[in-house]
Amino acid sequence: MRDLAARPRRQPRPPRRPRSAAGPLVFLAVALSALFLGVVLIQPLIVDSFAEFAKDKDSMLRQAPVRALLLARVGNDADRARDSGGSVRPFVVKRGETARDVAVRLEREGLVRSALWVTLVLYDEGRADSLQAGTYSASPAMTSREIARLLDRAPGEQTLLRIIEGWRVSEIATAVARAFPGVSAGAFTAAAVVGERKDPLLTGLDPTTSLEGFLYPDSYFFRPSASAQEIVDGLFATFRERIGPALLAARERGLKVYDVVRLASIVEREAQDRGESAVIAGVYANRLRIGMTLDADPTIQYALGDWRVLTLRDLQIASPYNTYRVGGLPPTPICAPGRAALEAAAAPADHPYLFFVAKSDGTGGHAFSRTLDEHEANRVKYGNR
Repeated sequence: MRDLAARPRRQPRPPRRPRSAAGPLVFLAVALSALFLGVVLIQPLIVDSFAEFAKDKDSMLRQAPVRALLLARVGNDADRARDSGGSVRPFVVKRGETARDVAVRLEREGLVRSALWVTLVLYDEGRADSLQAGTYSASPAMTSREIARLLDRAPGEQTLLRIIEGWRVSEIATAVARAFPGVSAGAFTAAAVVGERKDPLLTGLDPTTSLEGFLYPDSYFFRPSASAQEIVDGLFATFRERIGPALLAARERGLKVYDVVRLASIVEREAQDRGESAVIAGVYANRLRIGMTLDADPTIQYALGDWRVLTLRDLQIASPYNTYRVGGLPPTPICAPGRAALEAAAAPADHPYLFFVAKSDGTGGHAFSRTLDEHEANRVKYGNR
């Protein structure tokens, strides 16, 4: 019989550790991240490839789901001009040309940023089959949407008037006189006053007050025989339509419409980067709240009648528009502000900044600061002395 006591004892098995849930969770997180990256990075590539395929297929662009997919990818690009300072020149639509034919030539001739964007808008707004042959007055300063609207009108029955954001009334008057030989700059300026208009946006303004700031910058189409009054009415009506609700909402919050427009006109001249409009408006709102002067170069430029770079001597001029010496807003708006500036002035960003300086790096951006010391440091940093 074997001696059981001599047999080696079996070592006790160590207790089993509970299985951690971290492994599956990590795997799930990695899988979700991969899926997210796939959607974010790959989906645009797929849509771009689809757009490249569809741009030469008018039959595909007639399909609403296809247009919706491509328009979502285009975003606001259809409302961006190729060259905001571009001049007006003739563009001929030939008999029998399709929407795509016209769009391709528009891009080739440097009038639009993308033939696809124009084609999409033409189809999406139901204009693709109503193009009329003839010679049109077009400009790279027009957006794809504006070009589409232009081509829907019979040539010879319209005259294009392009008003640029930041223009003063005198500059608008010059553009009107150039486009409409029957309307002098003086006649337009005389018509561009409040007059007998009974509009809530103009409440409290004297009838002789200029409509400086209330003539909306956009592309317009008028009859060649349009009068100065008809043109002014068209520009003001567009202002009321595009920005009136936001201004009336600001009035409900206790702001004066004329004050908002005055502030917006300064923001328009300062904010080269539209994304900074609300921040710049907030700087001026902060200064107004604590009684600081605005120190806004554009108001002095307006007084001088020239948007040139100012000298130290210019800052000393005796003028109610010299916001380095006179507190508060200037007596009137100083230009025609666009939508971004008007919305920013109606609802300035809430922040602690009191100063800003141009970065002078080609981006049009600014460096913002809370104190004078920070501001002076930024001036030195960006070479703005």
